Amino acid sequence: MLVLALAGARSTVAASTVAMNSGFYDHQIIQYEATAEVTSSPQAAQLIAHGNIVFHIVGPDGNTPTVQCARLLAALPNDPTSCNVLNFIPTEVGYTGGAWNLQVFHWKQGVTPTELSKDDDINAAVASGLGTLEITSILVRCPVVDFASLR
Repeated sequence: MLVLALAGARSTVAASTVAMNSGFYDHQIIQYEATAEVTSSPQAAQLIAHGNIVFHIVGPDGNTPTVQCARLLAALPNDPTSCNVLNFIPTEVGYTGGAWNLQVFHWKQGVTPTELSKDDDINAAVASGLGTLEITSILVRCPVVDFASLR
């Protein structure tokens, strides 16, 4: 899980750590390359990201729930995945380019996790009290690969 490993990092990650990844956008499976860097604050990361968010989902134990990755692993069994969710892709109205701010959704203890594969799902889960959202100072540069069929 490249993204979570970077949560405690304090410097730019070398370009050699670029990795192909799979995740979700609007309930659809996407593939992207991921690199990360840390900004001075969560506010700086949000400003630089211009509203682009990559959500990482974790259970109360800090690990990504199996259900979050099941569909991705079934569709792309040979590809690594962080099971993340992007809120914008290049063809979507409102996409501003650049990087995505990493935000981590934490499932609440006692709640049975379900797949969250769209930003609206995550925001609804937060609003319903099923979990909390942690805004980080991490920017993820993740060029989306083969997204033309999504819009």
